[in-house]
Amino acid sequence: MIFCDYGVADVDLEAILDSPESQQLIEASGGLLEALTLLRKARKEPKSINKVRARDCGRWIKKNNFQANGINKRKRLSEGRTCRLPMAPLNLWQHQRHHVHLMSRVLNIRTNASPFTLILDDLNQRALPLVGELVRRGLSRNVNVVVVSFETTRFPGGVRHIPAHAASNGDQLLQYLTKAMEDAKESLVIVDSLHDMLSIEGIDMSALFNLVAGKFVSTLVGVYHQDLLPAQDAQNPYAPQPLDLLKYLATSVMTCKSFAHVLAAKAAKERSLPEPTYGLLQGAEGIVECLDANDHRGIVLEAEFRRKSGRPESETYFLRSARPSDYNEPIPGMFYGTLKQEFVVLLEQVPAYGNSAVFTLVNAAADEIESTFNLGLTDKQKQAREGVVLPYFDAQKGEGGEGGRILYDMGAEDDFDEEEDEI
Repeated sequence: MIFCDYGVADVDLEAILDSPESQQLIEASGGLLEALTLLRKARKEPKSINKVRARDCGRWIKKNNFQANGINKRKRLSEGRTCRLPMAPLNLWQHQRHHVHLMSRVLNIRTNASPFTLILDDLNQRALPLVGELVRRGLSRNVNVVVVSFETTRFPGGVRHIPAHAASNGDQLLQYLTKAMEDAKESLVIVDSLHDMLSIEGIDMSALFNLVAGKFVSTLVGVYHQDLLPAQDAQNPYAPQPLDLLKYLATSVMTCKSFAHVLAAKAAKERSLPEPTYGLLQGAEGIVECLDANDHRGIVLEAEFRRKSGRPESETYFLRSARPSDYNEPIPGMFYGTLKQEFVVLLEQVPAYGNSAVFTLVNAAADEIESTFNLGLTDKQKQAREGVVLPYFDAQKGEGGEGGRILYDMGAEDDFDEEEDEI
């Protein structure tokens, strides 16, 4: 169709009608009216445009995010537009790219990627590296970052801090949260201890979710410590546990684990040994945090993403510590620059996870049989063992053909009976 290349103001009708293509179209359609109808239809058809991400990452930043004229929600899709779901991965490369893309959408606070993300941690691996990365990427995109802090004391510039102890009750805390979000189009709300918010402040989780994800159409991220004992509801003993309720409401669940502990578990699995336990699961009195906890090399995330249909997708990721070279220089008025390249990867792509040299010390420790007593021998015990003469030891030194000959030396108290000897 040559008509699609002409602009509306630059149309030369005589030149178009005199072209061979136009003559063929008029003859094929049966008249000029039908040809003009096809031309109009062709003009309304949208052209396919290849969208390429800008080199300066200008579209990465949310411009005019803060508004003073009330709540400005995200634009909804029109009725004619539909969201196309990604196709199932066909090979290993597509599988890795697909799952890295899922995690990247959650970390970068993409639209409707995960309205409520639940992060589970313990003393062996805290969620601080993951929460810090979420805050850093939110500020780099000019997203309003609000932190409801029960434990955290230090915050980077640009974060709106709501101290939980400043509120007298749960309703007042929700009012502070509403005030911190009402002048922004999109916000990122992080609660550093959901256990304290639900048990101590008495805030209903559905009210918090409806406020953040429903009214303000923003993203909610909550941290729950697994090593805390759940509070018992005396009034309703049949009510579900808070953690079970949070897992039911969450659209993404991430469990934090230490990288060193994951390597030790993999080494034990390769040797067909039971996987080691850490912390309270170890069952030892007084042990709450084990050695090699909170590995500085990075954090392992066991993530589960839930679609609207209810079908989950699970994968294990490795998130290393961020470096200054991972981000561009910040523009004026912003605290962090845009992200250059995604550095979260699947755990199977980490070289140290598949390197056999990493498991040397772990395998050496696994060679010893685990028991409640010591099976080793001292040097004195080894010498005494070597000096013991075993039974029939002299008969074994004899030459072949003598059989199992028994050597016996008579003592002074032995009575020799000649008759028995003849028999």
